[in-house]
Amino acid sequence: MASKMRNRIVTAIIFIPIFIILIKLGSWPFFLLITAISVTGLFEFYRLMGNSQLKPLLPLGMVAAVALLLSIFYWQGTLWPSSIIAGSVLISFLWQMGRKDSHLAIANCGVTILGLLYVVGLLGYLISLRQLKPDHIGESLVLSVWFITWIGDSGAFIIGSSLGKHKLFPRISPNKTIEGAVGGVLSAMLASLIAYFALRAIFKSDPFPISHALPLGFALGIIGILGDLSESLLKRSVELKDSGGKVPGHGGILDTFDSLLFTAPVMYYYAIFIMKL
Repeated sequence: MASKMRNRIVTAIIFIPIFIILIKLGSWPFFLLITAISVTGLFEFYRLMGNSQLKPLLPLGMVAAVALLLSIFYWQGTLWPSSIIAGSVLISFLWQMGRKDSHLAIANCGVTILGLLYVVGLLGYLISLRQLKPDHIGESLVLSVWFITWIGDSGAFIIGSSLGKHKLFPRISPNKTIEGAVGGVLSAMLASLIAYFALRAIFKSDPFPISHALPLGFALGIIGILGDLSESLLKRSVELKDSGGKVPGHGGILDTFDSLLFTAPVMYYYAIFIMKL
C-alpha cells in the first residue's frame, strides 16, 4: 500500500498543475487534453476486449472517437454527435460483412460501439461542462467534479486499505470494501465543501449553491463507486487486473478515470437541470 500511495502522490504532484492549467485555458487546450485521455482510454478498452475472442474495430473506433469529440466541441446540441454514432454502427456492420468470423460479428460490432460510448461519449461531457456559460462557471464545475471524484477515490483507497474488513462486491472487485466505499463517499462530501469555498474565493461567485455542496458530494461519491465497479466488471470479464500501466499508482488510463467517466455526466446534468445553466 505504501508504495502504491507514494506513486499516487508523485503522479498527483506532476499532473495536477498540468490539468489545472489546461482546465483554466479551456477551448482547444482542454479539448486536446480530453481527446488524448479518450483515445488512450479507448485503445485500452479495445485491448482489454481483445484478450477474449472479440476483435474490436480499432481504426473505426479511433476515427469515430476524434470525430465525436470534435462534434461535441463544435456542434454541441446539433444532430452531429448522434449522426457520428449512427454512422459508426453502420460502418461497423459493413466492416464485419467482409470478415470470415461471422459468428462474432454482432459481438465485435457491439464492443466497438460500447467502447465509443463508454469511454469517449462519457468523457465528452467534460467538454460540454467546460463550455457552459458564464465561462468561470464552466471552469468551476469541471474543477469541482474532477476534485470531488479524485478525493473520493483517494479516500476510498486509503480507508479501504487501512480499515476495510467487509467486502463490498467480491464477485466483481475482491479488494473493495464497505468501509472503503463509506470513506469514499464521506471524502467526496468533504471535497465538495472544500471545492465550494476554494472556488468561491477564487472567482468571487458561488460555483454551485452552498446548500447543494453535501448532497452533490454524496451523489458524486456514490456514482464514482459505480464507475469504479463498472470498470472492475470489464476487467473481470477478461480476467485482467489493470487496464494498463501508464499511470503510476493507478494502472491504466481507464483505472485512473473510471469514476470520472460516470461523475462527469452527472455533474453536467446537475448544471443543466438543477442549476438551470
